[in-house]
Amino acid sequence: MNQKSKRQARAERKHIAAAKKAEKNARLVTTVVQENIKKPRKNKNPDSIFAMHMSWCLDYADRECSWSWGCQRDWTEAEWAENIKPKLDEWSKLTWKEIDEFSSDTGHKMHHNMDCDVICEEAQLRLLEIELDGDVIFRFRLGNKLRLWGFRKLQEFQIVWYDRQHKIYPTDPD
Repeated sequence: MNQKSKRQARAERKHIAAAKKAEKNARLVTTVVQENIKKPRKNKNPDSIFAMHMSWCLDYADRECSWSWGCQRDWTEAEWAENIKPKLDEWSKLTWKEIDEFSSDTGHKMHHNMDCDVICEEAQLRLLEIELDGDVIFRFRLGNKLRLWGFRKLQEFQIVWYDRQHKIYPTDPD
């Protein structure tokens, strides 16, 4: 009988040790998994570009041919030096949040996204032709009628068009 109870005691101790080991392993796995989960910073959206500084590129600029209204798509060296580049340099010093806060005297946002289906049909077709299709295009206001159009990919503004006459999204009836 002593033999059996020793055997039983040994089996019980082995079972308890195995259960403790399994519990410890489960705690370790949970701890490791929890440590590897990325947590957002408090009060910040880690996916937001608004905290990032604006950058820009010309890789997608559509500067060939002209629009049906008679304007060349390409800008001149003078337009680049006087109208476009200085503004890009100025905006590159700002975050997208600061850029988003620019508004006119009437409260209208000066720089903003627009759905691609509201720009002129010629521009919509041109985007498909040059394989730059997207649902939303971004527009910078450079002056009274001057606009710079492109796509925003994270913090980078990918310049597509320089619109001298506000014809890509006309607001005045002709």
